[in-house]
Amino acid sequence: MRIVGGSHRGRVLNAPEGRDTRPTLDRVREALFNILSHASRWYEDDFHPLYDGVVLDAYAGSGALGLEALSRGASRAVFFDTDRKALAIVDQNIETLKVGNKTKVQRADATKPPRAIEPASMIFLDPPYGKELLEPSITALAAAGWIDANTLIIAERDPRDPEIALAGFELCDSRKYGRCQIDIGRMVG
Repeated sequence: MRIVGGSHRGRVLNAPEGRDTRPTLDRVREALFNILSHASRWYEDDFHPLYDGVVLDAYAGSGALGLEALSRGASRAVFFDTDRKALAIVDQNIETLKVGNKTKVQRADATKPPRAIEPASMIFLDPPYGKELLEPSITALAAAGWIDANTLIIAERDPRDPEIALAGFELCDSRKYGRCQIDIGRMVG
C-alpha cells in the first residue's frame, strides 16, 4: 500500500495485520482523490474541503485516507480508531512521512467521538462493512461538533449495505468500485 499522489507520492505505508482492518485499495484512493480534487464545485464560494481545514479519518485503520489527504494539500489531519494496533500503525506511518506536526491520533469511537475544537472540512468514514455504522457515526460526529454545512463526508461501504438516509444528508456523488461503494455528501439545512 502506498500514497498514490501529492508530495508523498509513492511512499509505502504499513497496514495492520489480520482481517479486522480492510485498507482502501490504492486504485480506489486514487479515483476518490481525483473526484475530491474537484470538490469545490459542490460549494458556492471558494471553499475547498481538501485544502481549507482539518481532515478527520474516523475509522483510520492504517491512516491511508488521512495521510493521502495530507500528501495532497490538507493542512491537518485527525485520526480516530478504537484498535490500539491500528493506532500504532497510524503512528508509524505518520513517522515515516514525517508529518507529526500536522496530525493528531486519538483512541476514539466515531459513534461516541470526543468534542471537536472546530468542524472538520472533510471526514472519511470507512467502518467495518455490514455493521451499519455510517448513520450513527454521522449523527454522533455532528452532535460533537465535527460536522457543519461545509463538511464533506466521504463514506465507504459494501454496495449491499444501506445507503445513508439521514434527514439533511445531500448526496453529491456515488461510485462503485468492485465490492466497495463510495458515497460523498454533506449535511445541509
